[in-house]
This record gives sequence, structure tokens and C-alpha cells, in this order.
Amino acid sequence: AGGRLPTMARLPLLPQPRQRPLASVLVLAVAALALLGLLSVLRPTGQPTAFLGGSAAVVGVTPEAGEEEGIGGPLDWLHYEVIIFSHTGYPIPLMIGFNCFGNVLLRKECAGQPYPNWLFGYLLGFVCYTYPGAICSDLFFKHDIVRAMSNNNVMLAYTFWFILIQTFESVYKLLTRKWVFIGLTTWWLADATRASMCFLERAVTHQAVFSRGVFQCFLWCSAGPILRVAEASIRGAPITPLDKVQPNTFNAFKYPLIMMWMSSMFYLFFMTFLTDCDIFNGGLTMVECGKKHNDVYAAIVYISCSLHIVRSIYAVYGSEKSVFIFDHCMCGT
Repeated sequence: AGGRLPTMARLPLLPQPRQRPLASVLVLAVAALALLGLLSVLRPTGQPTAFLGGSAAVVGVTPEAGEEEGIGGPLDWLHYEVIIFSHTGYPIPLMIGFNCFGNVLLRKECAGQPYPNWLFGYLLGFVCYTYPGAICSDLFFKHDIVRAMSNNNVMLAYTFWFILIQTFESVYKLLTRKWVFIGLTTWWLADATRASMCFLERAVTHQAVFSRGVFQCFLWCSAGPILRVAEASIRGAPITPLDKVQPNTFNAFKYPLIMMWMSSMFYLFFMTFLTDCDIFNGGLTMVECGKKHNDVYAAIVYISCSLHIVRSIYAVYGSEKSVFIFDHCMCGT
């Protein structure tokens, strides 16, 4: 008995095993399988799988026959079934990553804490942190239904990540680890970049005026940061000055938001001046012209993601101040 007391006295001083990362991975794996099951069961049959898919139906654009033929390895799948398909639809892999990042950003802006009120947080997280550019584009340029709010898959993916990230701190911490977060932001950027071009095509197709395209580029990149500053004011959080939200610079390498604006403007100028589509003089619509140039569409997505990976590696290893620049101002859509 005398030998047990010192042992028991020392027990509280022993380091406890850290199992949270493994637990977080298991929670994510089980939850992801559940989400995929729900999406496969509840997805409307015979309807577009995306809030972008309807634009192709309006102008009669259909996927090219044989475009998916010859798909072999994972790179072919990524190119044809995800990136190229995303020109007229919304692949679930992109949707899952995009909604994950929006919800991580929502909690990140609350200093890593759950949103003060779940009822308000669910709606504000969707409108201000996940799909602000898509919603504003529909309201300003399409005068149509808000498609992001009219898709069951989007609602399921968003709800899944909202509950998981708001409820489990271990999941949030796992997703905000340095290299995990870099991968997540690259995943988000792929969807945000391709969507910027899709919504640009829709805005100009609805009314073929060059100025609509220019304002769409500005709206797409500005809606998110502005709405998030407004949301922070409503929540009572400190307000970030606009010159801190996005510094007054054209440095596309350092700031993803500037890169996205430049990519959108390049796509507009390419379609206008470097193709034979004649989109503003009675020729093809911009959606139809974009379908003819899937290679340019895909190249812009790949370049943006590659630049972001290089930017992130430089921020971690190359710069004197190891600061990863991808905060609340960067989620432009």
C-alpha cells in the first residue's frame, strides 16, 4: 500500500496522449460519407446538378459528345469530370470544398469561436461568407431566382459543414492547420475562379453589353469582403478598415483577390477581342463562346491554383515574415 501512494500522486503529472487529430479525421471521414450518401439519394433526378447548369439549357449549349471519352487516371478525371464539367454544371467535389471553406471562414472571423447565434449565423454564413458573389450577381445582373438558394445539393453541403464546424472545435482546428488550410484554400480558389467566369458569361449573355461584364468582375470580387465587413458590424465585432481588408495594390501574386479580378477581366477581353464569336454584335452568346474555348477556361483555373500554391509556399518558407495571406478579404464569391 505504501508503494502505491507516490505512484498515484504522480499520475496527474503524466502527459496525456493526444488523440484529437485522429478523432477529427475519423469524424470528417464518417461525416463525409454520410454527406455523399445524402447527396446521392436526395439529388433531383433529371435536373441540373448545379445552379450554373441552367445557363447552358437556356441557350441550348450541351456537353460535347465524347468529351468524357478516354478518361483514364485521376488527372483525366479532374480535368474532364470536374473542371471542364464545371463550365456547365456544379461538380459535387468542388461544392464540398467550397462550402467547407466558407464555414471555416465564418468561424475564423469569430476568433475561432462558434457563431453567437445559430439562427442568424446559418443565413449570414451562407450569404456573406460562402456565396455572396453568386447571390449578388443573380440579384444585380440576372433578375432571376437566386440559384445558390435553389439547389438541394448546395443546401446539404452547406448545412453539413455548418453543423460540423460550428459543433466540433477539433474539426475546425484540423481544417485550419497550416498545410490543411493551404489545400482547402486552393480547393476553394478552383471553384471561385471557375465560377467567376461562369457568372461573367451569364451576365453578358443576359444582355450583351460590355459594361455589364466589367461591373460583374468588380462585383464578384467586392461583394464578399464588403458584406463581411457589414456582417462584422452587425455582430458587434471590430470593423476592419477597407485598406486593411484589401490593400490598394495591383500585386496579383501576393493577393488572391487581385488575381481573381485580373483573371475575370482577361477572360472578358479574350472573349471580346481574341475570338471570332462577335458576342456584342449579334454573334454567339458569351456562354456559347465560352463553350468553344474550354481550354482557356481550364487554363485560367489551373494558373490561379498553381500561383496560389507557389504564393503559399513562399509565405511559409520564402518571406521574412511568415504570414499566410488568405484572410476574410480573400473569399470573393
